[in-house]
Amino acid sequence: MHNVSFPGLGIEFTINEVAFSLFGHEIRWYAILIATGFLLAFFYAMHRAWYFKVDPDKLFDCVLVGFFTAIIGARLYYVIFSWDSYKDDLVSILYIHKGGLAIYGGLIGALAGGCIMAKIRKLNIPGVLDLVALGFLIGQGFGRWGNFMNQEAFGSETTLPWGMLSDTTGGKIVHPCFLYESLWCFLGFVLLHFFSKKLQKYRGQVFILYLVWYGFERTIVEGLRTDSLYLPFSIGGYTPRVSQVLSFALVLTGIVLLIIFRKRRETMGAVLMDGKAVSAKVKEQVAEEIAILKDKGISSKLAVVIVGDDPASRVYVNNKKKACETCGIISEEYALPADTTNEELLSLVEELNNRVDVNGILVQLPLPKGLDEKAVIAAIRADKDVDAFHASNVGKIMIGEYDFLPCTPAGVMEMLHHYNCEIEGKNCVVIGRSNIVGKPMAMLLLHDNGTVTITHSRTLNLKKITKSADILVAAVGKPKFVKADMVKAGAAVIDVGIHRMDDGKLCGDVDFDSVKDKASMITPVPGGVGPMTIAMLMKNTLKATKLQNNC
Repeated sequence: MHNVSFPGLGIEFTINEVAFSLFGHEIRWYAILIATGFLLAFFYAMHRAWYFKVDPDKLFDCVLVGFFTAIIGARLYYVIFSWDSYKDDLVSILYIHKGGLAIYGGLIGALAGGCIMAKIRKLNIPGVLDLVALGFLIGQGFGRWGNFMNQEAFGSETTLPWGMLSDTTGGKIVHPCFLYESLWCFLGFVLLHFFSKKLQKYRGQVFILYLVWYGFERTIVEGLRTDSLYLPFSIGGYTPRVSQVLSFALVLTGIVLLIIFRKRRETMGAVLMDGKAVSAKVKEQVAEEIAILKDKGISSKLAVVIVGDDPASRVYVNNKKKACETCGIISEEYALPADTTNEELLSLVEELNNRVDVNGILVQLPLPKGLDEKAVIAAIRADKDVDAFHASNVGKIMIGEYDFLPCTPAGVMEMLHHYNCEIEGKNCVVIGRSNIVGKPMAMLLLHDNGTVTITHSRTLNLKKITKSADILVAAVGKPKFVKADMVKAGAAVIDVGIHRMDDGKLCGDVDFDSVKDKASMITPVPGGVGPMTIAMLMKNTLKATKLQNNC
């Protein structure tokens, strides 16, 4: 128990280092507050990971390793510079719950362990360092209150009105250094968080600014401390404080790095939205649910109808068949000749409608000339329409009470959500007004509270409109149509198109090479929206199976 007061403010109270006991072991506030700071920093980093081009799953490994190396580093640092207190009782080195963790040792340990793991996991290390810097400020801000609960890390005598008096200050009113450092860290977090969203020009810049910000504060505050660790030698009769020397070195290092990189402009680079990775997770989730249905004696079957021998359609159908195998969905293909009549095709659709074992029906578009696509789409039973092209399903999308979503727009939304791309209140521009992509895409963005504009071939001042977009979806059907001068800096750019050029290479509706350095995130072609379209087809087939079996 400690009696604490702030005489100048008329505040007086008692604090207990121990929060509670668990199975005979004391749980101290020091440990609780440090753990709280760590968890908040962790959740913040995971939430913003994609913004800094860092895979959250891989980041978790770095955090886990960095956590343990931080504790080891913090304790070793403290013990080395307080060796006289431990040399006669080495076991006491393990009693970290009683305090004695040096912040710089923790920083060094966390950075060393985390960066080594980031290298192993092939992560963007400057992006990791930016996240680490913001996380450190959260953790340090909370950790200093742990020092307060232990009544340590206070300063020299002061007459300032917020001076602190306790039974550990020797009857003196002292500087509450824990409070100075905590407020400085929280203020630094707010400022650097804002900076990272609005002003950052290159990866690693936030970390460099952190070095200057935190180093400056520690250089000043360490001069007020009376319980600092000192170097084991003197210079001209003065024994330097370890933390002051390191803090000043951090400030100088940060300033030098800022000068070196001062000419960098807009080199952040876009986060590559990996459709293959996201679609794999979607299909994994579908496979898990399909397995549960199988345990209940329920199978899922998708009937795919392809008419003619269009090479692109054949590739799409084969890819869908592979996805079905991955997810555990039965795939049944009906390959009809190009001279199939409307009556024959509609007859097959009706047969599939009536089959209880068929849960989803997909007629591969486009159909050969002479066949009525609208009539075929209208003939598919709405609860088996896994493409979500039937008028009933389109209407449900309009009012937001849908069972199925068109696969490509749904895949785009899945990617935006996966990469934590904020939609609410953002300017969203869709280039293209097709029934398959453009119109439903606009509706889905609207359902997520985006402010949506649809543009098309008759739109005036197209470039002016697209440059206002925070989220730009290109579904125009023209190769490399969207250039860098049509894109707002920091926009999320989704490329729905796919084209094969004369040299055999694939490209999208977006000029990827020119736009990627201007956007904050962008989908590649191939490997972006395409895999997501098929994954969402699997999700729709699962949904159809569950609806038809009242699951």
